[in-house]
Amino acid sequence: MNVSKVIRGSNRSKLGDSLNSKIINSSVELATRYMDLGIEHVNGVWGKKHLKNFDIEKFRADSIYVWQTRQYKEINYYLTYLYTIEMDNLKLIERLQESGNYGAETFIFDKRTVSRDLLDSIIEINYLNDFLKLSKESKLHVLDIGAGYGRFANRILESFPNANVTCVDAIPLSTCISRLYLDSYIQSNRAKIHDLESLIEINPREINLAVNIHSFSEMSLKSVEFWIEFLIEKEVEFLFVVPNGPELTLNDGTNFGLLLQQVEFEIIDRRAKYSNGEYERFAIYPSTYYLLQRRK
Repeated sequence: MNVSKVIRGSNRSKLGDSLNSKIINSSVELATRYMDLGIEHVNGVWGKKHLKNFDIEKFRADSIYVWQTRQYKEINYYLTYLYTIEMDNLKLIERLQESGNYGAETFIFDKRTVSRDLLDSIIEINYLNDFLKLSKESKLHVLDIGAGYGRFANRILESFPNANVTCVDAIPLSTCISRLYLDSYIQSNRAKIHDLESLIEINPREINLAVNIHSFSEMSLKSVEFWIEFLIEKEVEFLFVVPNGPELTLNDGTNFGLLLQQVEFEIIDRRAKYSNGEYERFAIYPSTYYLLQRRK
């Protein structure tokens, strides 16, 4: 196996000073509009302190969006790569690319450049396809709640030419960064980035599947309740949740799974990210997947 050292942000960001300033200014303007319109959002862990040292030019680096090499080393990434190949029924590892742009930390195995972004996405998409047959959907429309910079949205759009994605995030900075990162898909009308003001434009029954990956756990309970009510309003049937811990809880231990039960979202599958116990011990960032369906 050809294994390389980690490459930390080897490709320079495309963000120039003017664009960097534009993103900052746009996020500040959006936050101000929210305040002026009385749109309340309780940030959970995403407060000013959380964002204080964030480097916008390297938004795909090991950061508040995606932890990368702060806890795991090359050997852990290599084991994760082997697991990904083993379970990748869609053969996405052969089709999806990792550019390393915007500071993403990458390794090279078998002449393939990989990152946590890439490996996590392939595992998640294969899991969802196994249950929901996404590749066979003629009109696949995914809602990504707490989309961050657009990591999952980008990968699902790469994976399925028939897919469309709508991204929503109550953090103004995330909204502005994802508009940059997904710009080519926005221009081709395959991706939409909604801020809190424009959520009303999403129509009922427009969405096949909603996903929330490492996001509900970082919100306040009030914010989670807002998004669950939104899912009900838009008549979304399937919901994929990856909490930060093994249970459907906030980071402080508060159970948000009860809110889902109250509105008849039923867990139809719960399983570990890594089905093999040895991988669970040594592969990067083990998680628990929850697939829920709302009873009609």
